[in-house]
Amino acid sequence: MNNLINDKVNFFSYLRPKKNSSKPFIITSPHSGVLLNKNLLNKRNKNIYDYDSMQDMYVNSFSEGLEKLGFTVFQSHISRIVIDLNREITEIDPKTIVGFPANNMINLSDKVKSGIGLIPMKNSSGRNIYTTKLDWQEVLQRIDNYYLPWHNNLRLEIEDFTKRYGRVFVIDMHSMPSETNSNELADFVIGNNFDRASDNHSKKLLSNTIKSYGYSVAHNNPYSGGFITRNYSSLKNNIQCIQIEIKKSLYMDENNFVKNKNFEKFKLDIKNILNEFYFKLESRVNRKVAAE
Repeated sequence: MNNLINDKVNFFSYLRPKKNSSKPFIITSPHSGVLLNKNLLNKRNKNIYDYDSMQDMYVNSFSEGLEKLGFTVFQSHISRIVIDLNREITEIDPKTIVGFPANNMINLSDKVKSGIGLIPMKNSSGRNIYTTKLDWQEVLQRIDNYYLPWHNNLRLEIEDFTKRYGRVFVIDMHSMPSETNSNELADFVIGNNFDRASDNHSKKLLSNTIKSYGYSVAHNNPYSGGFITRNYSSLKNNIQCIQIEIKKSLYMDENNFVKNKNFEKFKLDIKNILNEFYFKLESRVNRKVAAE
């Protein structure tokens, strides 16, 4: 499998349903890409675990075909090791960049300080990815080619749905290890920024739908939602966002990064969960309209 970025590949997929079947429901997958530039691909090939474990491998597969159900789907094909689409554009440490403009705004968040900001500087073992500082022009190129097209299109789609339907729901899909700090995690973690990115009813509705398929669910712990969830949600404007973290062992071997025998069944479960959740949301909306 060739994981090298080149001019012949799509940097992201923007899958839209037919206009007459479109629903105000968006699925995003910002961390599932595996494409790397030549330098990063060489590093990854020498130390697969420390790089592939940083990616939400195969999560793009879970949203394949969902546009046929009327959902709009955004899938990144660029690895988050190149640029992280789930970070604010200002989450950059200027000390790691040559030629960083003095007047540029920066956000030295905890993620940036730990080396996993907009441009990740550390791999999953905490070792430096780069031996020298990055040139600002290279960072700008990654922003212009990969980050801005993704977010500009996502923003426009959200604005369009809000105008057409008066509401939109965004599900941001990710994957997580089976355990963190030696603590076993639930099968799914629903993050809605502690009910600030979606209302509590929607969170519980999604949680109960997932549980009906036999999976365990946690809320906002240890993941409460990243930049996409926080940035695009607006409860006063009927824009709700929920981040879903999925335990990798449910569908893949976490050590060898290959799909397990449960993959196809799990993929079907995800499709059915999302579809059922959407129709439960719509049923709630219709009841509210009928009561007015």
